[in-house]
Amino acid sequence: MNFKAQIERDLTAVFHNSGEHADVLEFWIGDTRYKGPVILDDGGAQDRKKPSTDHVDGLILVDLVMYAPLSLLKTIPKKGQSLEIGDDVYTITKVHPEAGEIVLYLEMLTE
Repeated sequence: MNFKAQIERDLTAVFHNSGEHADVLEFWIGDTRYKGPVILDDGGAQDRKKPSTDHVDGLILVDLVMYAPLSLLKTIPKKGQSLEIGDDVYTITKVHPEAGEIVLYLEMLTE
């Protein structure tokens, strides 16, 4: 077995295994529904950077990183697409395909 095959096996058997590490979540990217094992890394909420012409107060920026198996998504999402988890709608700000998985960097503004 070569190195890439070992990584793919470990991603499936451990990292994206809902009995070991991942959680099975239902989410939407655009109009497409997905349900499967993903890992969410919550970067937390922070004060947002706003331009001087923006006078809206009380909004915070929420960062989230999602690790999803490529086998679940089948295609690589695009920067700028919306991703919905429950009632929360995030914007995909960065997409990083890596070794059989897709790393999605997500942002959402909230009060």
